[in-house]
Amino acid sequence: MFDKFLKRKATIVENTDPDRIFVENIRSFFNIPTRWAKFLCEVAVRQGVLKKRISIECSNQECGRIIKSYDKKSEIPETIICRTCELEGFDKFEFDTDKLNIVEYYQYIENGK
Repeated sequence: MFDKFLKRKATIVENTDPDRIFVENIRSFFNIPTRWAKFLCEVAVRQGVLKKRISIECSNQECGRIIKSYDKKSEIPETIICRTCELEGFDKFEFDTDKLNIVEYYQYIENGK
């Protein structure tokens, strides 16, 4: 039973990208409520272990990719161009950022740098 538990935890760690750690990753690993997981992430940011990042997702159904990532919400422009959609020749490739999905995640800072 304990062996199965450890294997599950190892799988979670192996499948987590250190450049894109979501609150759900922390919640799942520690088996805690989402609010606690978010709190742990924010504490890790204050301690210099994680860096908070914000990404903007393209709203085109055919695309859905991350357009760009930022360190702060204040850095996000009012409009943004999805270069993938532009290159693919989609009719709509410029968007108002207030109408796009904003995804918060955390990035591991190796050795506190």
